Amino acid sequence: MGKFRPIDTKCWERLLKYAGYRFDRIHSSHHIWTKKGSRSIPVWGNEKQIPPIHIKTGSITLGWSAEQIESWIKENC
Repeated sequence: MGKFRPIDTKCWERLLKYAGYRFDRIHSSHHIWTKKGSRSIPVWGNEKQIPPIHIKTGSITLGWSAEQIESWIKENC
């Protein structure tokens, strides 16, 4: 899994807002975050933490490295 570790859901949602995503809708147990011109990112809204595999796939969509995400989290969460 590399450097990805579980992070708080609220922190992940703040990162998505920072990256220009906005909360769009709820689909089943997922909160769907969208950004014009990009793929949507689903978030398990009812969970306290985001699992590493979801952070990894989300980082690919964001175009951020593990180091960039870790640095942003240290500064903002």
